[in-house]
Amino acid sequence: MDSLVYNIPLSMVAAYRGRRLIVRAHNPAEVPESLTGEDLQGVACLQVVSSDVDLHPLMRWGAGVPLDLVVQEPERDLPMLYHWSPLLDSHPVRITVPVVSGFSKVAKLAAALNFAVKLHADQPDPARVAEMLSLLHAYLHETTMSQPIEYFQSMFLAFYREDTVTLWSIQEEDPAFIRYLGADGKERLARGEGMAKLGDDPASFVPELKRELESREAMCSRCEFFHHCVGYFQVPHGGYDCKEIKAVFRTLKEAADELRGDLASFPARGREGL
Repeated sequence: MDSLVYNIPLSMVAAYRGRRLIVRAHNPAEVPESLTGEDLQGVACLQVVSSDVDLHPLMRWGAGVPLDLVVQEPERDLPMLYHWSPLLDSHPVRITVPVVSGFSKVAKLAAALNFAVKLHADQPDPARVAEMLSLLHAYLHETTMSQPIEYFQSMFLAFYREDTVTLWSIQEEDPAFIRYLGADGKERLARGEGMAKLGDDPASFVPELKRELESREAMCSRCEFFHHCVGYFQVPHGGYDCKEIKAVFRTLKEAADELRGDLASFPARGREGL
């Protein structure tokens, strides 16, 4: 089987049968008829990209298939989390929320209801970064946060393990691992249907972006977090000022360093099994 994962619309399932899939659907009522039997074996995740729809058809379907419910308008959709919570009885469920006004309330409530959470933030403004920092503080220190919030979770682990996993990979946007197909069937970056098509070798997108930023000695290449970010916040538009967003990375790194130091100070016998 192809090692790549393909993020495709529900209408393309037949054409990609036998491959590992993330399937995007707008209408959950169409899913039980379109994904059955053999197709389900290849589905890594069903992504519901409309939040003002009836999810009851999924409560009786495909037990165990991971669901990714994409919030469109956080302030409007916040109460819907309570209606979605019964899905947890039969599915792993993640809530993806855009970093716009009201997103932190959705993230906190989702985590309290035992949903995993993913933040979708391309180029957040200073006010939204401040809200991210408040959410990050709660995530690191409040006991109600028992579920992972990405990209906080994976980046914290990367700093703790001194691993160079990139934000592109964490956010499931690196074409070397996940290929996103638009409604027209063309491979694009996963930022949305409006993003430009990729070149002849999609897998080289992130390495080429890294080389470009390094070659012109862009501010990114001198950033302490460059090898984790790799220009993530310079897409879709170059020139984004990363001064504020660096505080999120710095807070994560400091927390990871603190934990590593605390564990190193334990007697060797006390560290066994950690």
